[in-house]
Amino acid sequence: MDRTIAVFIPIAFFICVTLCVYFINRYKFEAITKLGGPIPRTPAVKQSWKKVGIVVIGFALGLVVTGLTFVWNIIQRTDWDGLFVVGIVSFFVGISLVVADRCDDKDKTIDG
Repeated sequence: MDRTIAVFIPIAFFICVTLCVYFINRYKFEAITKLGGPIPRTPAVKQSWKKVGIVVIGFALGLVVTGLTFVWNIIQRTDWDGLFVVGIVSFFVGISLVVADRCDDKDKTIDG
């Protein structure tokens, strides 16, 4: 049984990728035929990576705190430990999202 499932997983992945490419190309073709030309593109807006970095740091802090709670035996190995890990990581990511939202760029240009 496990061997047959192992065979079907790559086949299903290939089918999913093929269907995604097909439907994206079909959408583009229909848009071109309806509009009579190429799809109009919106101008690219440069985005600061500062907020994304703050969220990634919050995620990393959540992982570090959960690792330390297991090392120091604050959380015992039970059936509920996964719930605590998800809760702690979600808490830190939520705090980092709030901090990233309140973070305002004084300089709006992206020069490095």
